[in-house]
Amino acid sequence: MRDRLRGAAVLLLFAALTVLMTWPQARHLDSRVYDADDPLLSIWRISWIAHALPSQPLDLLNGNIFYPEKRTLGYSDAVLLQGLAGAPLLWLGVSKVAVYNVLLLASIALSGWAMWKYGLHLTGNGAAAIVGGIVFAFVPYRFDHLHHLELQATFCLPLTLLYVDRAVAHRSSRDAWLAMASFVGQVYSCVYYSVFLATALVPIVAWKVWRLAPEARRAFLRVMAAPVMAAAAITLPYLMVYAINRETLGERPNSEVRLYSATLWNYLAAPESNIIHGSRSGRFGAPERLLFPGAVALVLAGIGLVARGRRAMVVITVGMVGLVISLGLNTVFYEPLQSTIVVYRGLRAPARASILVFLAVAALAAFGWERLVRHQSRRVALIVSIVGAAMLVCEYRNRLEAFLTLPDRPAEVYQWLAMQPRSVVVEVPFARPDRLHAIADGLYMFNSTWHWQPLVNGYSGFFPRSFQELAERMTTFPDDQSIEYLKRRGAQLIVVHGALMTPEEFGDMTATLLARRDLQALARFEERMGSDVVFRLLPQSHR
Repeated sequence: MRDRLRGAAVLLLFAALTVLMTWPQARHLDSRVYDADDPLLSIWRISWIAHALPSQPLDLLNGNIFYPEKRTLGYSDAVLLQGLAGAPLLWLGVSKVAVYNVLLLASIALSGWAMWKYGLHLTGNGAAAIVGGIVFAFVPYRFDHLHHLELQATFCLPLTLLYVDRAVAHRSSRDAWLAMASFVGQVYSCVYYSVFLATALVPIVAWKVWRLAPEARRAFLRVMAAPVMAAAAITLPYLMVYAINRETLGERPNSEVRLYSATLWNYLAAPESNIIHGSRSGRFGAPERLLFPGAVALVLAGIGLVARGRRAMVVITVGMVGLVISLGLNTVFYEPLQSTIVVYRGLRAPARASILVFLAVAALAAFGWERLVRHQSRRVALIVSIVGAAMLVCEYRNRLEAFLTLPDRPAEVYQWLAMQPRSVVVEVPFARPDRLHAIADGLYMFNSTWHWQPLVNGYSGFFPRSFQELAERMTTFPDDQSIEYLKRRGAQLIVVHGALMTPEEFGDMTATLLARRDLQALARFEERMGSDVVFRLLPQSHR
């Protein structure tokens, strides 16, 4: 009971620190998100999961975007664990924006708490473990990815290492099951990180098992057999969705992978929002490659390197594996990974493997802090620990300003769509071939959560070839060829948004559409920022 109370107190501490470090996010839980595109994608993902589970569970992965494509939830990380966690709140009527923000902030707080558990296991010192948790939870990398829900879900990384270590040491069936449950949790919350974690686990587990006596080795393999098979049975069907999608979507081009491969210089770069380092370190990196762990953390980790026990060697190995992978195509090791491990061919940003480096730095910082206070009195150790934690918090503080305010009720056109029979919708303006990542499509997806009609539009980590072809055809919209192509694609309704166009563009487009005999004007809605007009595509042309 005492351990549970302590764990709850530490979780509350990290929850409070998360609110502080991401302020003013918590002040606007139900109305604002940080950044634009990816939060809209994440809100759509968790909302789709809550929508599909009770009504159409067999179509869970067939999101309502990129019609008529299938498995569209798997065009990016499906965040199934976060979706399952948020579904009860959405069913109770909690704002989808609030649910997204709670999941985002909870992921950060839980990551700090999980690192504390692992640090406590490694060092036996609660204060040192909290220091490690602060490093892992608030390292500058997190703020570069504050708009990525899945990339904040790192709490299963230290938990997996913790329970694997216990399972090897004690041949405990309970720890073996907990280790595999943690790994499965990582797969279902962020596939990216699970790939990196699995890569690191191979040499770690092999080394640990090799060091065991033959009888202990057999005992470990016995207790791990059932959990590993269960984990494979649970994760492989999910991962197969990505394998099938890879066949239809193709692989990441190496030019894109190289762009998001880190260099050693990138480990000196912090996000521009970082109050202390942001203005000076940006020249060393770029988005996705802002990987500075922090000066205080590096000093503590350097001290911790002196502790070269077995457990320190594990985290050093984790860090080295993460470092090498993060360098991607800037090393000779990444192409062999791509050729031997299929899943690496679908990863766009090797630099994200730096999360393993930060985990190692956090663990080594905990070792370093334990070494600093080892011979101090309890009172001195407490004071020094508070000062050290405050230094970390100050160094990791960010100025967060890029917030997007979202509506708490649907616009009239989306209320109208919600009352219509199932109809395939295309929303205009459409994405351009040279800019498929358009915020308009993120808004269309967010607004589709009010009506759930199938959309030809979409935004995700991958774009199907059919969408790229449609974007090409829509460059001449609303001419005959683009209209006929929309009909062949199964589109039934066209929604034109005046708020997203200039008045001249909107006037010309609607006038052209109204003049066509193969379109029927169904409704017009006047909104504060502009008009929305809905047209029906008639099955035959009369032009």
